[in-house]
Amino acid sequence: MTSIAGLLRARPVRVAAPWAAPSDSSELSVRINAPSTQRTLAGSDLEVILQSERLDAVVIPKCESVDDVTFVAQHIAQAHTSPPRPVSLILSVESASSLVRLPTILEEARARLADEFRGAAAVAAVLFASEDYCASTGVRRTHSRKGLLYPRAKMVTIAKAMGIEAIDMVCVDYKDRAYLEDECAEGAELGFDGKQAIHPAQLETIRRAFSPTEHDIEEAKAILAAYENASRMQDKGAVGLDYGGRSIMIDAPMLLQAQRTLARAQGV
Repeated sequence: MTSIAGLLRARPVRVAAPWAAPSDSSELSVRINAPSTQRTLAGSDLEVILQSERLDAVVIPKCESVDDVTFVAQHIAQAHTSPPRPVSLILSVESASSLVRLPTILEEARARLADEFRGAAAVAAVLFASEDYCASTGVRRTHSRKGLLYPRAKMVTIAKAMGIEAIDMVCVDYKDRAYLEDECAEGAELGFDGKQAIHPAQLETIRRAFSPTEHDIEEAKAILAAYENASRMQDKGAVGLDYGGRSIMIDAPMLLQAQRTLARAQGV
């Protein structure tokens, strides 16, 4: 029996939510059956969902090889001779083998999607499926999340190296807001671009955690202004800034961080 779950990736912060309805500010994604284990069902899913003009992305669960990616891309290319835009692909990492192979999967997928499928699809993000990962590896998920720190950090690093987004795991304790906030803060510190949601009550907390605060935005503006002024007036590559009770030494990397904060605030 085919099982299709819809996901929403909210701009600019990625929030995956299998129960939400699409809105003008969201990207509609659909999670199909896994091509690696249910290829016939995955193909049937794709035949149905690719009829929609609202589809923005396809989530590929249990992605174990580049063949899983090209299987989906082939269906997209066949369904859309001249797609108006590439359909985004989100690869779900659910096992140790998937994580270890991820650099190769992404590199091969990038080359083959461009060469063989006329740019009909492009890998946009990877997603960490914590419960499946624990089930396949024996890692214990605890409130400390120590057992999942390495695979999450590794996945983020690979994603950033490939220039795509990384979406963090779900927080299964959906009634514990304080724990969700702590888990979100950790994910943001690791470099994740967003987080999966398992319940509507989690959305606002996740959006807030992965969006720049007003303080972040104002500080970024101050850093940008101070650096530009120092470069223009004093011909300096670094300058000190006193802001918010902090004395900050601003150089080129700090400038890039500030620019990234402002870009995220603008939804870029």
